[in-house]
Amino acid sequence: MTIQQLIATLKAGLAQTDITLYPPASAHLMQQLEAALGVALPSDFREFYAFCNGFKSAELLFHITPIEEVIHFKDYQPHQFLFAEYAVCVDFWIVEILPESGSYRILSQEPDGETVFLTDSLALFIHRFLQGGVFGLLDWASELAN
Repeated sequence: MTIQQLIATLKAGLAQTDITLYPPASAHLMQQLEAALGVALPSDFREFYAFCNGFKSAELLFHITPIEEVIHFKDYQPHQFLFAEYAVCVDFWIVEILPESGSYRILSQEPDGETVFLTDSLALFIHRFLQGGVFGLLDWASELAN
């Protein structure tokens, strides 16, 4: 699934009905995030944020973090940001942008603080949530280990 297909799914309302999309992020807001991170956002993140500045779901208070919150939350390593969470900070998903290649990784932060690589696809991460909810995301790391 591409980011364009994912956005089309969200636009068509084919996703979960308990999702509330936040209004699109401005180009200026995306530039502020890039300045805070010290790296450019990958193109699929720019497309997603231009469509919506994250979203929230009624399921376990899951949300894709709006840029304003990302900018104010600075407890991560350089080039990383809090991308998603549920139940008010119970579990986190982090994006790590790799400036030398322009690519990125989406990581699950385990309760012990260890991070586990899940994917290098924003569309796949969100699609996984749309298909399996929070537990689909939580089971992902253990599935990859097997």
